[in-house]
Amino acid sequence: MDIGTIELSVEALIGSLLALSILFAFCRSLLSEDFVSTFKTRHSWKSIKVLEQACFCNVCEILLTPSAGLFCDCCGLCTHATPPCQRRADREYRCKDKWLRNESTVRHLWVHGNLPMGVHCADCNEEVDHHVSTDPGLYGWRCAWCQRCYHNDCYTRADSKEACDLGEFKDMIFPPYCFVAARTRDSMRLHLASITPPDIENWEPLIVIANTKSGSSTGANVLSLLRGYLHPLQVMELGSRGPQDALQWAAKASPRPCRILVAGGDGTIGWVLNTIYTLNIKPQPSVAIMPLGTGNDLSRVLGWGAEPPSVLDPVKILRSIRRARSVNLDRYDLQIEKLHYRLPIQRHPTKTIHVYNYFSVGVDAYITYNFHKTRESRFYLLSSRIFNKLLYFTFGTQQVMQPGCEHIEEKLTLYLDNKPVQLPELQALVFLNIDSWGAGCKLCELSNANGEVRIVNSISDGMMEVFGIVSSFHIAQLQCNISKPVRIGQAKQIRLQVKETVPMQADGEPWMQGPADIRLSSRSQARVLKLAAT
Repeated sequence: MDIGTIELSVEALIGSLLALSILFAFCRSLLSEDFVSTFKTRHSWKSIKVLEQACFCNVCEILLTPSAGLFCDCCGLCTHATPPCQRRADREYRCKDKWLRNESTVRHLWVHGNLPMGVHCADCNEEVDHHVSTDPGLYGWRCAWCQRCYHNDCYTRADSKEACDLGEFKDMIFPPYCFVAARTRDSMRLHLASITPPDIENWEPLIVIANTKSGSSTGANVLSLLRGYLHPLQVMELGSRGPQDALQWAAKASPRPCRILVAGGDGTIGWVLNTIYTLNIKPQPSVAIMPLGTGNDLSRVLGWGAEPPSVLDPVKILRSIRRARSVNLDRYDLQIEKLHYRLPIQRHPTKTIHVYNYFSVGVDAYITYNFHKTRESRFYLLSSRIFNKLLYFTFGTQQVMQPGCEHIEEKLTLYLDNKPVQLPELQALVFLNIDSWGAGCKLCELSNANGEVRIVNSISDGMMEVFGIVSSFHIAQLQCNISKPVRIGQAKQIRLQVKETVPMQADGEPWMQGPADIRLSSRSQARVLKLAAT
Protein backbone atom coordinates (compact mmCIF):
# COMPACT_ATOMS: atom_id res chain seq x y z
CA MET A 1 0.00 0.00 0.00
CA ASP A 2 1.51 3.34 -1.02
CA ILE A 3 1.54 6.59 0.99
CA GLY A 4 -1.24 8.16 -1.10
CA THR A 5 -3.59 5.26 -0.41
CA ILE A 6 -2.84 5.45 3.33
CA GLU A 7 -3.56 9.21 3.38
CA LEU A 8 -6.90 8.62 1.63
CA SER A 9 -7.73 5.89 4.17
CA VAL A 10 -6.98 8.23 7.09
CA GLU A 11 -9.17 10.97 5.58
CA ALA A 12 -11.97 8.43 4.99
CA LEU A 13 -11.68 7.32 8.64
CA ILE A 14 -12.02 10.92 9.85
CA GLY A 15 -15.12 11.37 7.67
CA SER A 16 -16.62 8.15 9.03
CA LEU A 17 -16.01 9.27 12.63
CA LEU A 18 -17.82 12.56 11.99
CA ALA A 19 -20.75 10.70 10.45
CA LEU A 20 -20.87 8.39 13.48
CA SER A 21 -20.85 11.40 15.84
CA ILE A 22 -23.95 12.79 14.10
CA LEU A 23 -25.75 9.42 14.31
CA PHE A 24 -24.82 8.80 17.98
CA ALA A 25 -25.80 12.32 19.04
CA PHE A 26 -29.19 11.93 17.35
CA CYS A 27 -29.82 8.59 19.06
CA ARG A 28 -28.71 9.96 22.44
CA SER A 29 -31.10 12.91 22.13
CA LEU A 30 -33.96 10.45 21.58
CA LEU A 31 -32.96 8.17 24.46
CA SER A 32 -32.36 10.93 27.02
CA GLU A 33 -35.61 12.82 26.47
CA ASP A 34 -37.11 13.54 29.87
CA PHE A 35 -40.55 14.61 28.67
CA VAL A 36 -40.57 17.39 31.26
CA SER A 37 -43.64 19.61 31.02
CA THR A 38 -43.11 23.19 29.97
CA PHE A 39 -45.33 24.82 32.60
CA LYS A 40 -43.71 26.83 35.38
CA THR A 41 -42.53 24.66 38.29
CA ARG A 42 -41.19 25.27 41.78
CA HIS A 43 -38.91 22.22 41.57
CA SER A 44 -35.92 21.45 39.36
CA TRP A 45 -36.97 18.25 37.59
CA LYS A 46 -34.47 15.79 36.12
CA SER A 47 -34.72 12.17 34.92
CA ILE A 48 -34.43 9.56 37.68
CA LYS A 49 -31.91 7.75 35.46
CA VAL A 50 -29.30 9.92 37.22
CA LEU A 51 -30.05 8.24 40.58
CA GLU A 52 -29.48 4.67 39.34
CA GLN A 53 -31.90 3.20 41.91
CA ALA A 54 -35.57 2.24 42.17
CA CYS A 55 -37.81 5.20 43.06
CA PHE A 56 -41.48 5.65 43.96
CA CYS A 57 -43.70 8.60 43.11
CA ASN A 58 -44.21 10.83 46.15
CA VAL A 59 -47.70 11.71 44.89
CA CYS A 60 -49.29 8.36 43.97
CA GLU A 61 -46.68 6.06 45.60
CA ILE A 62 -46.38 3.89 42.47
CA LEU A 63 -43.00 2.55 41.35
CA LEU A 64 -41.46 4.80 38.67
CA THR A 65 -39.96 3.49 35.45
CA PRO A 66 -36.69 5.17 34.39
CA SER A 67 -38.24 6.58 31.21
CA ALA A 68 -41.27 8.08 32.97
CA GLY A 69 -39.86 9.21 36.31
CA LEU A 70 -38.56 12.60 37.44
CA PHE A 71 -36.82 13.76 40.60
CA CYS A 72 -36.10 17.25 41.91
CA ASP A 73 -32.32 17.54 42.04
CA CYS A 74 -32.64 20.16 44.79
CA CYS A 75 -34.81 18.36 47.35
CA GLY A 76 -35.06 14.77 46.06
CA LEU A 77 -38.85 14.65 45.56
CA CYS A 78 -39.91 12.08 42.92
CA THR A 79 -42.90 12.07 40.59
CA HIS A 80 -44.28 10.75 37.35
CA ALA A 81 -43.55 12.91 34.32
CA THR A 82 -47.27 13.02 33.51
CA PRO A 83 -49.11 16.29 34.32
CA PRO A 84 -51.44 14.99 37.10
CA CYS A 85 -48.62 13.86 39.40
CA GLN A 86 -46.12 16.54 38.43
CA ARG A 87 -48.55 19.43 38.80
CA ARG A 88 -49.69 18.17 42.18
CA ALA A 89 -46.06 17.78 43.29
CA ASP A 90 -45.33 21.38 42.28
CA ARG A 91 -48.47 22.63 44.00
CA GLU A 92 -48.36 20.69 47.29
CA TYR A 93 -44.71 19.90 48.05
CA ARG A 94 -42.08 22.43 49.14
CA CYS A 95 -38.57 22.56 47.73
CA LYS A 96 -35.44 23.93 49.37
CA ASP A 97 -35.69 27.63 50.21
CA LYS A 98 -33.23 29.44 47.96
CA TRP A 99 -33.22 32.65 50.02
CA LEU A 100 -34.57 33.43 53.50
CA ARG A 101 -34.97 37.06 54.58
CA ASN A 102 -34.68 38.11 58.22
CA GLU A 103 -33.86 34.58 59.38
CA SER A 104 -30.87 33.14 61.22
CA THR A 105 -31.70 29.44 60.89
CA VAL A 106 -33.19 27.04 58.37
CA ARG A 107 -35.75 24.36 59.22
CA HIS A 108 -35.59 20.74 58.22
CA LEU A 109 -37.18 19.89 54.88
CA TRP A 110 -38.42 16.32 55.21
CA VAL A 111 -38.94 14.20 52.10
CA HIS A 112 -40.74 10.84 52.34
CA GLY A 113 -39.03 7.75 50.88
CA ASN A 114 -36.53 7.15 48.09
CA LEU A 115 -33.58 7.23 50.49
CA PRO A 116 -30.04 6.67 49.20
CA MET A 117 -28.79 3.10 49.44
CA GLY A 118 -26.98 2.06 52.61
CA VAL A 119 -27.97 5.00 54.86
CA HIS A 120 -28.43 4.57 58.60
CA CYS A 121 -31.14 5.93 60.86
CA ALA A 122 -30.08 9.01 62.83
CA ASP A 123 -32.07 7.73 65.83
CA CYS A 124 -31.36 3.99 66.13
CA ASN A 125 -28.30 3.83 63.82
CA GLU A 126 -29.69 0.78 61.97
CA GLU A 127 -29.70 0.60 58.18
CA VAL A 128 -32.91 2.09 56.82
CA ASP A 129 -33.34 0.52 53.41
CA HIS A 130 -33.49 -3.10 54.69
CA HIS A 131 -37.22 -2.57 55.32
CA VAL A 132 -37.95 -1.86 51.67
CA SER A 133 -38.18 -5.52 50.66
CA THR A 134 -40.86 -6.21 53.33
CA ASP A 135 -42.64 -2.83 53.08
CA PRO A 136 -42.58 -1.75 49.41
CA GLY A 137 -43.41 1.81 48.46
CA LEU A 138 -42.34 5.02 50.17
CA TYR A 139 -40.40 4.21 53.31
CA GLY A 140 -38.33 6.36 55.66
CA TRP A 141 -37.73 10.11 55.86
CA ARG A 142 -34.77 12.26 54.83
CA CYS A 143 -33.99 15.94 55.40
CA ALA A 144 -33.00 17.59 52.11
CA TRP A 145 -30.60 19.93 53.96
CA CYS A 146 -28.76 17.87 56.57
CA GLN A 147 -29.35 14.45 54.89
CA ARG A 148 -30.38 12.81 58.20
CA CYS A 149 -32.54 9.76 57.60
CA TYR A 150 -35.09 7.99 59.82
CA HIS A 151 -37.24 4.88 59.83
CA ASN A 152 -40.94 5.66 59.81
CA ASP A 153 -41.27 4.79 63.52
CA CYS A 154 -38.10 6.65 64.50
CA TYR A 155 -39.27 9.73 62.58
CA THR A 156 -42.39 9.99 64.74
CA ARG A 157 -40.20 10.17 67.85
CA ALA A 158 -37.79 12.76 66.40
CA ASP A 159 -38.29 16.52 66.73
CA SER A 160 -38.85 17.08 63.01
CA LYS A 161 -39.70 20.79 63.39
CA GLU A 162 -36.47 21.88 65.06
CA ALA A 163 -33.87 24.05 63.32
CA CYS A 164 -31.57 22.19 60.94
CA ASP A 165 -27.81 22.35 61.52
CA LEU A 166 -27.14 21.43 57.82
CA GLY A 167 -25.49 18.17 58.78
CA GLU A 168 -22.08 16.70 57.95
CA PHE A 169 -21.29 19.16 55.17
CA LYS A 170 -22.43 22.36 56.90
CA ASP A 171 -18.96 23.89 56.51
CA MET A 172 -19.38 23.61 52.71
CA ILE A 173 -22.91 25.04 52.42
CA PHE A 174 -24.12 28.60 51.85
CA PRO A 175 -27.18 28.68 54.18
CA PRO A 176 -30.16 30.42 52.53
CA TYR A 177 -30.21 33.05 55.29
CA CYS A 178 -26.56 34.16 54.89
CA PHE A 179 -26.83 36.40 51.81
CA VAL A 180 -28.72 39.42 50.52
CA ALA A 181 -29.86 39.06 46.94
CA ALA A 182 -32.29 40.14 44.25
CA ARG A 183 -34.05 37.42 42.32
CA THR A 184 -33.68 37.36 38.55
CA ARG A 185 -36.21 36.08 36.05
CA ASP A 186 -34.53 32.69 36.28
CA SER A 187 -35.57 31.16 39.62
CA MET A 188 -32.26 29.27 39.81
CA ARG A 189 -30.19 32.47 39.73
CA LEU A 190 -29.78 35.33 42.18
CA HIS A 191 -27.93 38.58 41.86
CA LEU A 192 -25.82 38.70 45.01
CA ALA A 193 -25.51 41.94 46.93
CA SER A 194 -23.59 40.62 49.94
CA ILE A 195 -22.87 37.49 52.00
CA THR A 196 -22.78 37.42 55.79
CA PRO A 197 -20.65 34.47 56.97
CA PRO A 198 -22.79 32.16 59.14
CA ASP A 199 -21.83 31.11 62.63
CA ILE A 200 -20.44 27.75 61.49
CA GLU A 201 -17.07 26.50 62.69
CA ASN A 202 -14.37 26.33 59.97
CA TRP A 203 -16.86 27.54 57.36
CA GLU A 204 -15.16 27.30 53.94
CA PRO A 205 -18.00 26.95 51.42
CA LEU A 206 -17.74 24.94 48.22
CA ILE A 207 -18.69 26.37 44.82
CA VAL A 208 -19.31 23.81 42.08
CA ILE A 209 -18.73 24.74 38.43
CA ALA A 210 -19.37 22.08 35.76
CA ASN A 211 -18.77 22.16 32.02
CA THR A 212 -21.69 20.08 30.77
CA LYS A 213 -20.11 19.91 27.30
CA SER A 214 -17.26 17.80 28.69
CA GLY A 215 -17.43 14.09 29.36
CA SER A 216 -20.76 13.22 27.74
CA SER A 217 -23.52 13.68 30.38
CA THR A 218 -21.21 13.37 33.41
CA GLY A 219 -21.04 17.13 34.03
CA ALA A 220 -24.82 17.46 34.16
CA ASN A 221 -25.04 14.46 36.52
CA VAL A 222 -22.45 16.02 38.87
CA LEU A 223 -24.59 19.16 39.07
CA SER A 224 -27.79 17.21 39.73
CA LEU A 225 -26.31 15.05 42.48
CA LEU A 226 -24.48 17.84 44.36
CA ARG A 227 -27.45 20.23 44.31
CA GLY A 228 -29.19 17.82 46.64
CA TYR A 229 -26.37 18.05 49.22
CA LEU A 230 -25.51 21.76 48.98
CA HIS A 231 -27.41 24.99 48.41
CA PRO A 232 -28.72 24.55 44.83
CA LEU A 233 -27.50 28.01 43.80
CA GLN A 234 -23.88 27.30 44.70
CA VAL A 235 -23.85 24.50 42.11
CA MET A 236 -23.63 26.05 38.63
CA GLU A 237 -23.21 25.18 34.99
CA LEU A 238 -20.41 26.89 33.08
CA GLY A 239 -22.23 29.12 30.59
CA SER A 240 -21.10 31.08 27.58
CA ARG A 241 -20.13 34.03 29.83
CA GLY A 242 -17.64 31.84 31.64
CA PRO A 243 -17.28 31.34 35.41
CA GLN A 244 -17.77 35.01 36.40
CA ASP A 245 -21.28 34.47 37.78
CA ALA A 246 -20.16 31.51 39.88
CA LEU A 247 -17.07 33.28 41.21
CA GLN A 248 -19.08 36.24 42.50
CA TRP A 249 -19.99 33.92 45.40
CA ALA A 250 -16.29 33.60 46.29
CA ALA A 251 -15.75 37.35 45.92
CA LYS A 252 -18.73 38.19 48.16
CA ALA A 253 -17.71 35.63 50.80
CA SER A 254 -14.40 37.48 51.38
CA PRO A 255 -12.58 37.58 53.78
CA ARG A 256 -13.63 33.95 54.31
CA PRO A 257 -11.90 31.53 51.90
CA CYS A 258 -13.85 29.34 49.50
CA ARG A 259 -13.24 26.01 47.84
CA ILE A 260 -14.17 25.41 44.19
CA LEU A 261 -14.88 22.10 42.47
CA VAL A 262 -14.37 22.35 38.71
CA ALA A 263 -15.92 19.51 36.70
CA GLY A 264 -14.30 19.66 33.27
CA GLY A 265 -11.08 19.27 31.33
CA ASP A 266 -7.78 21.15 31.53
CA GLY A 267 -9.19 23.99 29.43
CA THR A 268 -12.11 24.52 31.82
CA ILE A 269 -9.78 24.48 34.85
CA GLY A 270 -7.51 27.05 33.22
CA TRP A 271 -10.53 29.24 32.45
CA VAL A 272 -11.58 29.21 36.12
CA LEU A 273 -8.03 29.87 37.40
CA ASN A 274 -7.60 32.75 34.94
CA THR A 275 -10.91 34.30 36.01
CA ILE A 276 -9.93 34.08 39.70
CA TYR A 277 -6.71 35.92 38.79
CA THR A 278 -8.53 38.55 36.68
CA LEU A 279 -11.13 39.24 39.38
CA ASN A 280 -8.32 39.42 41.99
CA ILE A 281 -10.34 37.39 44.53
CA LYS A 282 -8.75 37.47 47.97
CA PRO A 283 -8.14 35.15 49.65
CA GLN A 284 -7.60 32.93 46.64
CA PRO A 285 -10.08 30.04 46.42
CA SER A 286 -8.57 26.55 46.36
CA VAL A 287 -9.61 24.54 43.31
CA ALA A 288 -10.47 20.81 43.27
CA ILE A 289 -11.03 18.84 40.07
CA MET A 290 -13.54 16.36 38.70
CA PRO A 291 -11.75 15.19 35.51
CA LEU A 292 -14.13 15.24 32.51
CA GLY A 293 -11.73 16.11 29.68
CA THR A 294 -9.64 14.01 27.32
CA GLY A 295 -6.15 14.55 28.79
CA ASN A 296 -6.84 15.62 32.40
CA ASP A 297 -3.12 16.17 33.06
CA LEU A 298 -3.47 18.55 36.02
CA SER A 299 -6.05 16.26 37.62
CA ARG A 300 -3.62 13.32 37.40
CA VAL A 301 -0.80 15.25 39.10
CA LEU A 302 -3.06 16.52 41.92
CA GLY A 303 -4.45 13.07 42.70
CA TRP A 304 -7.98 13.48 41.32
CA GLY A 305 -7.48 10.79 38.68
CA ALA A 306 -7.47 10.42 34.91
CA GLU A 307 -11.25 10.11 34.55
CA PRO A 308 -14.40 10.50 36.65
CA PRO A 309 -15.46 7.61 38.90
CA SER A 310 -17.71 5.02 37.29
CA VAL A 311 -20.32 5.68 40.00
CA LEU A 312 -20.82 9.29 41.12
CA ASP A 313 -21.22 9.25 44.90
CA PRO A 314 -21.79 12.82 46.17
CA VAL A 315 -20.83 11.88 49.73
CA LYS A 316 -17.46 10.46 48.61
CA ILE A 317 -16.86 13.51 46.39
CA LEU A 318 -17.47 15.97 49.25
CA ARG A 319 -15.42 13.98 51.74
CA SER A 320 -12.49 13.83 49.30
CA ILE A 321 -12.58 17.61 48.87
CA ARG A 322 -12.61 18.07 52.64
CA ARG A 323 -9.51 15.95 53.24
CA ALA A 324 -7.52 17.43 50.31
CA ARG A 325 -4.80 19.95 51.19
CA SER A 326 -4.30 23.34 49.55
CA VAL A 327 -1.01 23.82 47.62
CA ASN A 328 0.48 26.44 45.32
CA LEU A 329 0.59 26.00 41.53
CA ASP A 330 2.90 28.18 39.42
CA ARG A 331 1.13 30.45 36.94
CA TYR A 332 3.40 31.22 33.97
CA ASP A 333 2.99 34.27 31.76
CA LEU A 334 3.47 33.38 28.10
CA GLN A 335 4.14 36.75 26.46
CA ILE A 336 3.89 36.78 22.66
CA GLU A 337 5.14 39.72 20.63
CA LYS A 338 4.47 39.31 16.91
CA LEU A 339 7.25 40.28 14.51
CA HIS A 340 7.48 41.05 10.79
CA TYR A 341 10.98 40.29 9.53
CA ARG A 342 11.37 43.09 7.05
CA LEU A 343 13.33 46.30 7.47
CA PRO A 344 12.57 48.03 9.65
CA ILE A 345 11.38 45.13 11.87
CA GLN A 346 7.76 45.81 12.93
CA ARG A 347 6.64 44.90 16.44
CA HIS A 348 3.07 44.48 17.69
CA PRO A 349 1.49 44.77 21.17
CA THR A 350 2.33 41.87 23.47
CA LYS A 351 -0.31 39.20 24.06
CA THR A 352 -0.22 37.33 27.39
CA ILE A 353 -1.48 33.78 27.94
CA HIS A 354 -1.45 32.12 31.37
CA VAL A 355 0.04 28.61 31.46
CA TYR A 356 -0.41 26.13 34.32
CA ASN A 357 0.47 22.71 32.87
CA TYR A 358 2.68 22.93 29.80
CA PHE A 359 3.49 24.85 26.63
CA SER A 360 4.65 23.14 23.44
CA VAL A 361 5.67 23.86 19.86
CA GLY A 362 5.53 21.36 17.02
CA VAL A 363 3.94 18.04 16.11
CA ASP A 364 1.94 17.46 19.33
CA ALA A 365 0.44 20.95 19.02
CA TYR A 366 -0.36 20.27 15.36
CA ILE A 367 -2.26 17.08 16.25
CA THR A 368 -4.19 19.00 18.91
CA TYR A 369 -4.85 21.83 16.45
CA ASN A 370 -6.39 19.42 13.91
CA PHE A 371 -8.48 17.82 16.66
CA HIS A 372 -9.84 21.19 17.81
CA LYS A 373 -10.72 22.19 14.25
CA THR A 374 -12.74 18.99 13.96
CA ARG A 375 -14.40 19.47 17.36
CA GLU A 376 -15.46 23.01 16.45
CA SER A 377 -17.04 21.78 13.22
CA ARG A 378 -20.85 21.92 13.02
CA PHE A 379 -20.73 18.20 12.19
CA TYR A 380 -19.13 17.33 15.52
CA LEU A 381 -22.03 16.43 17.80
CA LEU A 382 -20.76 13.58 19.97
CA SER A 383 -18.94 14.55 23.17
CA SER A 384 -17.20 11.41 24.40
CA ARG A 385 -13.76 10.75 25.89
CA ILE A 386 -13.37 7.51 23.90
CA PHE A 387 -14.43 9.21 20.66
CA ASN A 388 -12.04 12.11 21.31
CA LYS A 389 -9.13 9.73 21.93
CA LEU A 390 -9.94 7.92 18.70
CA LEU A 391 -9.77 11.24 16.85
CA TYR A 392 -6.40 12.01 18.47
CA PHE A 393 -5.11 8.61 17.38
CA THR A 394 -6.30 9.25 13.82
CA PHE A 395 -4.56 12.62 13.55
CA GLY A 396 -1.41 11.20 15.17
CA THR A 397 -1.33 8.41 12.57
CA GLN A 398 -1.73 11.01 9.85
CA GLN A 399 1.38 12.82 11.12
CA VAL A 400 3.40 9.59 11.00
CA MET A 401 2.50 9.13 7.34
CA GLN A 402 2.65 12.80 6.38
CA PRO A 403 4.94 14.73 8.76
CA GLY A 404 4.19 18.44 8.98
CA CYS A 405 6.75 19.59 11.57
CA GLU A 406 10.09 18.20 10.40
CA HIS A 407 13.22 20.21 11.28
CA ILE A 408 11.26 22.56 13.51
CA GLU A 409 14.53 23.43 15.27
CA GLU A 410 15.48 25.44 12.18
CA LYS A 411 12.48 27.71 12.75
CA LEU A 412 13.26 28.41 16.41
CA THR A 413 15.95 30.03 18.55
CA LEU A 414 15.83 29.04 22.23
CA TYR A 415 17.33 30.82 25.26
CA LEU A 416 17.25 29.29 28.76
CA ASP A 417 18.02 31.82 31.51
CA ASN A 418 19.47 34.13 28.81
CA LYS A 419 21.82 31.43 27.45
CA PRO A 420 21.39 30.24 23.83
CA VAL A 421 20.71 26.51 23.38
CA GLN A 422 21.76 24.51 20.34
CA LEU A 423 18.76 22.33 19.46
CA PRO A 424 19.10 18.84 17.91
CA GLU A 425 16.88 17.66 15.07
CA LEU A 426 13.33 17.70 16.48
CA GLN A 427 9.66 17.85 15.62
CA ALA A 428 8.50 19.38 18.94
CA LEU A 429 9.65 21.28 22.02
CA VAL A 430 7.77 20.79 25.32
CA PHE A 431 8.00 23.11 28.35
CA LEU A 432 6.62 21.43 31.49
CA ASN A 433 5.39 22.86 34.79
CA ILE A 434 3.75 19.58 35.85
CA ASP A 435 5.00 16.07 35.10
CA SER A 436 2.01 15.02 33.00
CA TRP A 437 1.75 15.75 29.30
CA GLY A 438 -0.26 14.28 26.44
CA ALA A 439 -2.86 12.52 28.67
CA GLY A 440 -0.59 11.23 31.40
CA CYS A 441 2.87 10.86 29.84
CA LYS A 442 5.47 11.56 32.57
CA LEU A 443 8.44 13.00 30.71
CA CYS A 444 10.48 13.82 33.84
CA GLU A 445 10.05 10.31 35.19
CA LEU A 446 10.98 8.78 31.83
CA SER A 447 14.01 11.05 31.57
CA ASN A 448 15.23 9.96 35.02
CA ALA A 449 15.49 6.40 33.69
CA ASN A 450 18.55 7.52 31.70
CA GLY A 451 20.73 7.36 34.79
CA GLU A 452 21.63 11.04 34.39
CA VAL A 453 21.15 13.76 37.01
CA ARG A 454 17.65 13.18 38.35
CA ILE A 455 14.95 15.77 37.69
CA VAL A 456 12.81 16.55 40.74
CA ASN A 457 9.67 18.14 39.32
CA SER A 458 7.82 20.69 41.42
CA ILE A 459 4.64 22.56 40.55
CA SER A 460 5.60 25.58 42.67
CA ASP A 461 9.35 26.23 42.22
CA GLY A 462 9.08 28.65 39.26
CA MET A 463 11.16 26.28 37.11
CA MET A 464 10.19 24.86 33.70
CA GLU A 465 11.55 21.52 32.43
CA VAL A 466 12.33 21.51 28.67
CA PHE A 467 12.20 18.37 26.50
CA GLY A 468 12.38 17.56 22.81
CA ILE A 469 10.20 15.19 20.77
CA VAL A 470 11.60 13.55 17.64
CA SER A 471 8.35 12.58 15.86
CA SER A 472 4.69 11.68 16.33
CA PHE A 473 5.80 8.02 16.47
CA HIS A 474 8.12 9.07 19.33
CA ILE A 475 5.01 10.44 21.12
CA ALA A 476 3.35 7.03 20.84
CA GLN A 477 6.48 5.36 22.23
CA LEU A 478 6.57 7.78 25.17
CA GLN A 479 2.93 7.14 25.97
CA CYS A 480 3.68 3.41 26.03
CA ASN A 481 6.72 4.02 28.32
CA ILE A 482 9.12 2.37 25.86
CA SER A 483 11.21 5.43 24.99
CA LYS A 484 12.73 8.53 26.57
CA PRO A 485 12.36 12.22 25.70
CA VAL A 486 15.26 14.34 24.53
CA ARG A 487 16.31 16.35 27.57
CA ILE A 488 17.06 19.99 26.70
CA GLY A 489 17.36 21.62 30.15
CA GLN A 490 15.46 23.65 32.73
CA ALA A 491 15.10 27.36 33.40
CA LYS A 492 13.15 30.08 35.17
CA GLN A 493 13.39 32.54 32.27
CA ILE A 494 12.67 31.20 28.78
CA ARG A 495 12.86 33.06 25.49
CA LEU A 496 11.83 31.57 22.15
CA GLN A 497 12.29 33.37 18.84
CA VAL A 498 9.99 32.05 16.11
CA LYS A 499 11.12 32.68 12.53
CA GLU A 500 8.30 30.94 10.61
CA THR A 501 4.69 29.90 11.28
CA VAL A 502 4.54 26.89 13.64
CA PRO A 503 1.77 25.14 15.64
CA MET A 504 1.67 25.85 19.39
CA GLN A 505 -0.46 24.86 22.35
CA ALA A 506 -0.79 25.99 25.95
CA ASP A 507 -2.58 23.62 28.33
CA GLY A 508 -4.23 21.87 25.39
CA GLU A 509 -5.46 25.04 23.63
CA PRO A 510 -3.76 25.17 20.17
CA TRP A 511 -3.11 27.87 17.58
CA MET A 512 -0.86 28.61 14.60
CA GLN A 513 1.83 31.14 15.51
CA GLY A 514 3.64 33.34 13.00
CA PRO A 515 7.04 35.00 13.56
CA ALA A 516 7.24 36.22 17.16
CA ASP A 517 9.41 36.87 20.17
CA ILE A 518 8.06 34.73 23.04
CA ARG A 519 8.98 34.91 26.72
CA LEU A 520 7.87 32.48 29.43
CA SER A 521 8.30 33.01 33.17
CA SER A 522 6.43 32.51 36.45
CA ARG A 523 4.94 35.73 37.84
CA SER A 524 2.33 34.45 40.33
CA GLN A 525 0.70 31.33 41.78
CA ALA A 526 -2.77 29.79 41.97
CA ARG A 527 -4.20 27.71 44.82
CA VAL A 528 -5.28 24.13 44.10
CA LEU A 529 -6.41 21.19 46.21
CA LYS A 530 -4.18 18.11 46.15
CA LEU A 531 -5.69 14.77 47.10
CA ALA A 532 -3.37 12.35 48.84
CA ALA A 533 -3.65 8.65 48.01
CA THR A 534 -5.64 6.60 50.51
